[in-house]
Amino acid sequence: MTTKNNPVLKWEKAGWFFLLIFAASDLFSISIAQTAAAGMGITWIGRWVKSGKSPDLSPVKWPLAAFVVSSLIAAIFSLNPVESIRDSKDLLHIIIFFSAYDLFISDIKRIGTAFRVMTATGAGIAILGLFQAFNRGLDINDRISGFNDIYMTYAGLLMLAIIVGAAVLLFEFKKWADSWIPAALGLMMAAVLLSLTRNALVGILAGSVVMVALRKPVALVALPALVAIAIAVTPKIASDRVYSIFDLQNETNKERIYLWSAGLKIVRDNPLFGVGQNSFPIVYPKYRNPNVKEPNISHLHNNFMEIAAERGLVGLFCWMSVWVFALWIMIRSWRQNRRDKRACLLGMTAGIGGVTAFVCAGIFEYNFGDSEVQMLYYFILAGGMASVKSCLPCAEESFSSTGAGQIK
Repeated sequence: MTTKNNPVLKWEKAGWFFLLIFAASDLFSISIAQTAAAGMGITWIGRWVKSGKSPDLSPVKWPLAAFVVSSLIAAIFSLNPVESIRDSKDLLHIIIFFSAYDLFISDIKRIGTAFRVMTATGAGIAILGLFQAFNRGLDINDRISGFNDIYMTYAGLLMLAIIVGAAVLLFEFKKWADSWIPAALGLMMAAVLLSLTRNALVGILAGSVVMVALRKPVALVALPALVAIAIAVTPKIASDRVYSIFDLQNETNKERIYLWSAGLKIVRDNPLFGVGQNSFPIVYPKYRNPNVKEPNISHLHNNFMEIAAERGLVGLFCWMSVWVFALWIMIRSWRQNRRDKRACLLGMTAGIGGVTAFVCAGIFEYNFGDSEVQMLYYFILAGGMASVKSCLPCAEESFSSTGAGQIK
């Protein structure tokens, strides 16, 4: 049946259109990205209704549902329920996961196309950032940020674009068609270094180590040399930022330690459901260390600490269960299919590397609270889980053996 006579295919075609817009625009415009995400969600529901079949929501639907419920409970019992419920709108970003997952399992080759779009767009915003650095120089108080409002968003998005671009390079590189990807990765890496954003560098390193280990473990011996070369050729202010990661006397590091100490006390006093989303600033003055130099701060610069403080240990457990369960499934399926050259390995590798990068960067920054980064995290996770589904029949065995049930 042609697209013209098949309403389900019409909805799918429209969804694919919105997905490509999202893959590109999330790196430079949150307004366009959220509009595209809404389009993805609407077309996903349209396909669901027109087909008359229940959608495949993937095995992580239950951890995601638990996270939504725990977050809403935390908002209801918040110190400021109105603000927390309003802030809970970011839970709608989960629709990106389900709609992208549905489109990817319909045609697994779409993952490679979407990741190439992300890589190309990432190279574009990297060039803008490099121009900003050349034009105004490097200043810790005035960092490059591309089209974004803040450097951390800029670097966090580039981090994930680097991961998916590297996954294409490692697992689906086409000699002539993809000859631009190494240059794109170089531009993005240079932009992240010059943004002076340490958490993104940590995430890139962690994600790259995992992906290289999946592709060719012996190649890991070359990583230290590559890191050393990258640091050596960067300006001193950028290399100093890298070295400062290990300096406990660094002022920023000391501030983070004071901040996390306060966060632990907040969790201790509000263990189950926390103080509520966006309510940390209300209680922080009570727990603030008198030695801090930045008395007013909006978050704890750590995903684990922030979620535990605002959504409680219940919310933290549910949030962690999403990516821990997803990583477990993706790694099991990858091991069963690692000798297979099909497109499913690209999505799984990017999913494993992307989640690893996101989580590791989130140890030093609350990147889950950054809407653009959070949306891209769900998008990449959808690619990884859709790739697992495509690796049948091995994936069926993987899911059933974990007790998650057979893939539908």
